[in-house]
Amino acid sequence: MSALRTLRSRTVAGSRFRQFTQIRDLPALIVDEPSGIADAEPAPEPLEVLLAALGSDLTIGIRVGAMARGIALSRLALDLEADIAAAPMDMGQPAPLGLEAVRVTVHIEADAPREALAALVARATLRSPVANTLHDGTELNVGLSAAHGS
Repeated sequence: MSALRTLRSRTVAGSRFRQFTQIRDLPALIVDEPSGIADAEPAPEPLEVLLAALGSDLTIGIRVGAMARGIALSRLALDLEADIAAAPMDMGQPAPLGLEAVRVTVHIEADAPREALAALVARATLRSPVANTLHDGTELNVGLSAAHGS
């Protein structure tokens, strides 16, 4: 059995800069890009969704680790923030884009020593696919489909 599992989604452009992403049979994930045009129903930006994915992945890892070690968590919350340099979308050769720094502050309340909680956070970070993708990078291939309209 292969160790790889393939994840799939489909993103379709809507009006303005709004995108609708279908993942399995779940409701569409709506993502937007700030365009300076007031929107009655703003949606998260792509990099905010990336932060949400990181926060969710780390939270799952911390909870699983705590359960495995018999640590009952009474509170778990993560504050995430990231720095990004803004660049015009129409630049010919843009400066490097993307997140320059990501900071995560983990708030845990549990009947366990601080060292044990720090170990939970460290292990969850090492075992997080999202964190590993961010700090180690991944192969990315983007190409045009063979036929128009596909």
